[in-house]
Amino acid sequence: MNDELLKIGRVVEVDGASVTGELEVAVGDLYRTYKSRRYAIGQVGSIVKIESGDDLIFGILTRLRMAEMPHDQEPTSFRVDVAASKWIEIQLLGQGRRNSLAHADFEFERGVSSYPLPGQPIHLASIEELRRVYQKPKKPTIRVGSLAQASGLPVHVMIDELLGKHFAVLGTTGSGKSCALALLLQSILSEYPHAHIILLDPHNEYSKQTVFADQADRIDLTVLELPHWLLNHEEACRLFLGKSPDQATVLAAILHEAILSCRRKFIEGKGNAKALTVDSPVPYRIGDVLAYLIEHEPKDGGKPAKEPYQKTSARIQALRDDKRFEFLMRPDDGLTDNLSSLLSKLFRIPDDQKPIALIDLSGVPSDVIDLVVSLLCRIIFDFAVWNLARRDTPLLLVCEEAHRYAPRSERVEFHAARQSLSRIAKEGRKDGVSLALVTQRPSELSETILSQCNTIIALRMGNEQDQAFVAKALPDSVRSLVDALPALRTREAMIVGEGCSVPVRFLFDELDEDRQPHSSEAPFSTSWKSVPGSTEIVSEAVRRWREQDRSTTEHGRAIAHPQARTPGQKAAE
Repeated sequence: MNDELLKIGRVVEVDGASVTGELEVAVGDLYRTYKSRRYAIGQVGSIVKIESGDDLIFGILTRLRMAEMPHDQEPTSFRVDVAASKWIEIQLLGQGRRNSLAHADFEFERGVSSYPLPGQPIHLASIEELRRVYQKPKKPTIRVGSLAQASGLPVHVMIDELLGKHFAVLGTTGSGKSCALALLLQSILSEYPHAHIILLDPHNEYSKQTVFADQADRIDLTVLELPHWLLNHEEACRLFLGKSPDQATVLAAILHEAILSCRRKFIEGKGNAKALTVDSPVPYRIGDVLAYLIEHEPKDGGKPAKEPYQKTSARIQALRDDKRFEFLMRPDDGLTDNLSSLLSKLFRIPDDQKPIALIDLSGVPSDVIDLVVSLLCRIIFDFAVWNLARRDTPLLLVCEEAHRYAPRSERVEFHAARQSLSRIAKEGRKDGVSLALVTQRPSELSETILSQCNTIIALRMGNEQDQAFVAKALPDSVRSLVDALPALRTREAMIVGEGCSVPVRFLFDELDEDRQPHSSEAPFSTSWKSVPGSTEIVSEAVRRWREQDRSTTEHGRAIAHPQARTPGQKAAE
């Protein structure tokens, strides 16, 4: 039998998966001491227990309130009577059946087969019982933190359920979202060093080598190679013709024939040209496309007939001359069919002891960021579909600032990326592609894509729209937990879904400072106390801006270009 010290109330009402109870403690009786351990009473997110014969029914406390009594003189008004009952609302989690007389000797299982009855006592769950409820599952797991109400108890997530059914990390700026993601990936790599992870990093937060202990291959615009010939017809039209071109149908048809002809020309005598389509990932030369347009330009018919060909040629030529698009518009000289090596590098197959492909998107021009993300997502999915060994090489795609690429609104400029991510979210799991969404504004994220994430990790969130949006993505039994999100501490989170055996409020393990992603926030308090910078800083920034020089940066501070160094610096070298 339970020690009476842990009894805090009794059941008043049972309604489906929820229980209402009366708290039988005074306002000043906020703690109980049991076996030299102090337990808080009435804390939202704490676990309580209801005895029903040999069954122990566990639930999570979601609300605490005082009963409202009608006012004597004003029947239509209400007041809170301090002496009145205090009510608690409990969401049922699971049950355990005792194996012996020991109160903590039971096997916990999710869900309940029998419900408590009104009048049955409600007890605080002891630390031994919590250890049983949150014990490490008998499946492959990783540790992510410790229980919020009992810091000595570790919290584990099941790796196959977390990755196999997609997950999302949600939280406002400053809640510890980036560190939470870094810890999750570090924990995965510590147990599974031969993973295949692609991380889209829009703000260059994870570039420090120590974040992933040299297990990440950083790919920025200086090394990123997404050649134009990887684009399918729809993507090529967006790049070569613009987003809203005049005579769109005519231009698209002309480009279709030009690209298909040039793909066939490249593969002539090397493969099965009959199997080629305009979307086949076969190289072709930009010069051949321009030559095709000149050759097939109508010789008569006047300006209206020639204009589509001339517009397309001019647009392609302008892109080829634009330094910002060098990573897409590869020169024709030395063009080879290197698709296998490109995909091996991107998907880390083999991993070469660097299982993360860290793709720095901070330097990608804003007018093609949608196209780049769409292309990356599409080739990840297409590779998985055609890969017969997909079960041996499952891929994880992590999207930081996911609301940028998969917005809730039907904006034309992000249609392609949202469509590609939606395809992975809906169909990727059966082809060995897992999706992780990370965002500070879940209300701006596509509801369709978020609904496919079967595990939600929610950190502090103050915006009411974001809270309401997250509540829709959670199961009915735990939606009331959303009310506690604004009060979570930094690093504190709630995890709900397939990745954990039961919903849990926990504290992420703390990362060493050198393992944390570097913040993009400027250190005003220290920078504004130091000696002002020289004009050389401005001159160097102007030079890099004009020349599109994206040389390596460290901690947000650019490494000086040799030509911009002072005579003293050159002499020191």
